[in-house]
Amino acid sequence: MSTMLTIRDLRAYYGQVQALHGLEFSLNEGSVTTLLGANGAGKTTTLRAICNMIRSTGNIEFDGKSLAGVSTENVVRLGIAHVPQGRGIFTNMTVEENLQLGAISRSGKKEIENDIEQMYGFFPVLKQRHTQQAGTLSGGEQQMLAVARALMLRPRLMLLDE
Repeated sequence: MSTMLTIRDLRAYYGQVQALHGLEFSLNEGSVTTLLGANGAGKTTTLRAICNMIRSTGNIEFDGKSLAGVSTENVVRLGIAHVPQGRGIFTNMTVEENLQLGAISRSGKKEIENDIEQMYGFFPVLKQRHTQQAGTLSGGEQQMLAVARALMLRPRLMLLDE
């Protein structure tokens, strides 16, 4: 297996407060890795730093390319999907609209339609509720939708926060 993500001396900040202190690890392609730690240990901060959602220093490489200075939008285009802790679904949009939004950076209408059907295969309850507003789904169904929407990007790396 080849190394997909490499983190070296990662330090992350919220304003003047340093939240991560020299974190180092690497992830291999095809692996499943879990960050474990107490509340406030920096798990969410690590995921946000990888996606360049917060100020950080150190070196983050994805497929051998530095993510320094890469916008969050372009991190997504490179193939990294992030499902945030609070799910981040669009509550006033339907289930299907949320899935379509997950493919916003892609072209090929038929291919996107096929992927939506594939998501419905993975999560049958979403197909049953495809015209329902996402905000009316149960918490578990909202989590399914958040994961399905991230999968619509066809990511190479998925970062799932709680």
